[in-house]
Amino acid sequence: MSTLSNYDEVLKLYYLDGIRDQLNNDTILASQIDTNEKDISGKDAKIECHITRNSGIGARADGGSLPTAGYQGFKQATVPMKYVYGRCNFTGPTIAATRDDKGAYARVIDTEIRGVVTDIQKEVNRMLWGTGYGVLGRWRTGSASAHTVQKAYRANTGGGDGFGSTFGAKYMTEGRTVSVVVPGSASSSKFTVSTVDGDSLTSTISTGTTYDTVTFSANPTVAEAAGTYYCRPASVASVTASSAAGAARLEMMGLRGIVTNTDLDEATLFSVRGDGSTANYGLSVNDPLQGLDVSTYPIWKSVVKTHGSGRYAGQRALTFKLMQEVFDEVEENAGVGAGPNLILTSRAIRREYLELCRADRRSVNTMQLDGGWTALDYNGVHLVVDNDAIDGEIYFLTTSDLQLYRMSDYDWMQKDGAILSRVSGYDQYEAVLFRYAELGCTRRNTQGVLCDLVYS
Repeated sequence: MSTLSNYDEVLKLYYLDGIRDQLNNDTILASQIDTNEKDISGKDAKIECHITRNSGIGARADGGSLPTAGYQGFKQATVPMKYVYGRCNFTGPTIAATRDDKGAYARVIDTEIRGVVTDIQKEVNRMLWGTGYGVLGRWRTGSASAHTVQKAYRANTGGGDGFGSTFGAKYMTEGRTVSVVVPGSASSSKFTVSTVDGDSLTSTISTGTTYDTVTFSANPTVAEAAGTYYCRPASVASVTASSAAGAARLEMMGLRGIVTNTDLDEATLFSVRGDGSTANYGLSVNDPLQGLDVSTYPIWKSVVKTHGSGRYAGQRALTFKLMQEVFDEVEENAGVGAGPNLILTSRAIRREYLELCRADRRSVNTMQLDGGWTALDYNGVHLVVDNDAIDGEIYFLTTSDLQLYRMSDYDWMQKDGAILSRVSGYDQYEAVLFRYAELGCTRRNTQGVLCDLVYS
């Protein structure tokens, strides 16, 4: 007779090893950067960032006084761990009905375990393109249970342009629950609060060209306004004017938060001015990446090339010159041969790049990455597509300065002695997959992004 304990070893050995292999190889970014477990202290990782050089250097006259001694400047950055979970369960009757049929039971386990593996993989990959604030999409129009969600890079009505405006409902997923986040009570171009709706709303989705339509299972209890966005339930926290920096962020950090020249709250939270343009408000308590404010430490900015009128204020055609400008600035900061060593973009921008090469009668070579992905060649560097990449942008990365700080790899909760545990008060058993980790950066100015590109 099959018992639950028979499957602990199956879940530990067969599924766990398979999960780690699948997740590490199906996320391009995670597979291309190093994992760091040695610099974890308590619940944080500590990074010593080199921010200034020795000033005690200079030429002098014969017999002149020597330069005043200087020193290398360092600033400690903090990378707080983030906690990601995947949970599935099986009912007692299902287990009983298949207790003598190992194949049937294995199929039940296999379906649910593989399903949660796929789902956590997709969520982590999405997070690695975000800012930690859980942006799934941006509100455009609507109230009650019927909303439209922005899908255009710029000139969006109602919600304004900014990070998340191009997503449509692709991250919201039919049937998955979401919550509504409303920044409000703006004072002196800063939001004093950011409110997360406590309801978990199931959605149905109808896709369109410039926006998607979302119908929720109930009316959100918060009033939508410009700057409203959608998140996974409980993946973002409500904050007030006195909340600590980063209090709202519960998701892992992503490229949009790292490869930028602003603080994280300004990249995420924005409102709309009277003339329809977007204002990056941010919170009354700034939320800098890893605790280093860009206004205090200008070196803590990435190479960001925007439209002449500003980010999201216009679009321009992709050119080789624009690409090379970003490549050169990143290379100048990182060092020849060090970076950039990975270029990531969306399929829409890859099409623009290929069309540009054809028009210029250039041949495009392909390259192979570890893990089996096929990449295009740009200056001998892999140019790769990611499913969750942000349309209208190309990221030029120096992966040696990005690290995945990990307190725990993917594992099962089993402190009570079993991977399949009974759900108290129900005839159900559950398995919970978890990972404690965060994406961090040791040098932000060795990362670059080319923004505001036209695509179809």
